[in-house]
Amino acid sequence: MLVLHPSLAQQTPPRSDSAIAFPGATPAASTSPIPATTSLAPAVPGTFPAPAAARTFWQSLSLRLGGHYGTFFANHPKLQYVQDGHTRLAELDIMTRTTGKHPWQQATHYPDIGLAFLYGQTGASVYIGHMAAVIPFMNFHLVETRHAAFNLRLGVGPAWVQKTFNVVTDYQNLVMGSHLNACIELGLSAEIYLLPQMSLDLGASFTHLSNGSAKLPNLGLNIPGLSAGLRYDISPRPARIHQTLPPVDRKWHYYFFSYIAGKQYYPIGSGVYLVNVFNIEALKDISPVSRIGGGLNFTLDRANSVEVPYSTTFAFDKSKSQWQIGVYAAYEYVIGRLSLPLQLGAYLYNNYKINTLYQNIGIKYRFAPHWTAGFALKAHLGDGDFIQWGLGYRL
Repeated sequence: MLVLHPSLAQQTPPRSDSAIAFPGATPAASTSPIPATTSLAPAVPGTFPAPAAARTFWQSLSLRLGGHYGTFFANHPKLQYVQDGHTRLAELDIMTRTTGKHPWQQATHYPDIGLAFLYGQTGASVYIGHMAAVIPFMNFHLVETRHAAFNLRLGVGPAWVQKTFNVVTDYQNLVMGSHLNACIELGLSAEIYLLPQMSLDLGASFTHLSNGSAKLPNLGLNIPGLSAGLRYDISPRPARIHQTLPPVDRKWHYYFFSYIAGKQYYPIGSGVYLVNVFNIEALKDISPVSRIGGGLNFTLDRANSVEVPYSTTFAFDKSKSQWQIGVYAAYEYVIGRLSLPLQLGAYLYNNYKINTLYQNIGIKYRFAPHWTAGFALKAHLGDGDFIQWGLGYRL
């Protein structure tokens, strides 16, 4: 049975309050009342059609063992110099399947939420060595049938690398400047339901490591690869709650954001400069989980400078204004109190041009009716500029 996409939920009449039992499934418990506007229906073989509330936290967990095999992009001579093999990463995931207990879970097609632990060889064993990461993630089911699913996975978290640039012991490593980095993980996979509590996934992954120029050098690693994993659900997969979602209000939201960042600039070993970022933003709800809009960006980047040509030593000129002004288009994926902003901008004023276009990708969390905290990575066509942290206020 093909599960309806969330965009069709408003057009779908409320379902019966009884669960559909697949052959061999345990009958639903009759002691848990369900509102007339909701129903429980399994989406995969082996679903246990009992209310999600009847399951303990430990019963809701799944374990996954997997791995990644790839190689990082060596599109710069400094990266080519340190690369000496393939990237091999082992992964342990602890996750849970959402059931629709909260409306956003149904609107985002019942994603999985989990924590991933990665460890392995970067592909530069002599100069960078091993890496490890702890990554909170969400696994979205783009398409799902009774026997398989096609998934999109997004995660971000802290990472550690074994070896970094050292002027005495590792001066050839002009790639990684700090042990602590940010790790972004993306993945597309096909998940096949082998047994009622076991599934196999095969796919492709992309892993990015960078410290956001907090310490140079910071070429970072961009690692495409193949992935595979085996997942075991501690308890049979739960039934899903289907309810009629309220109509989208399509209202506008207006925000003011203030961020700060620390950024180092050449020459290597120079000080860390404070960066201030101010955004004025307008976003409109277009679906239960999507907003679009745009904004104005004002950045005071005190690290901005230009190298003095023909100088006999490292000399940098900062005499021009270090303010940058930009305009950007924005898309925001809303998951309850959490949201994932994506921004594409262009500079209107910038005396230290790296590229005319810039991008921001981050995470926001609404902790009060008008207040939001978050962070974002700013980049210029994939080249990380800095990681910014801050607060936002909804007007």
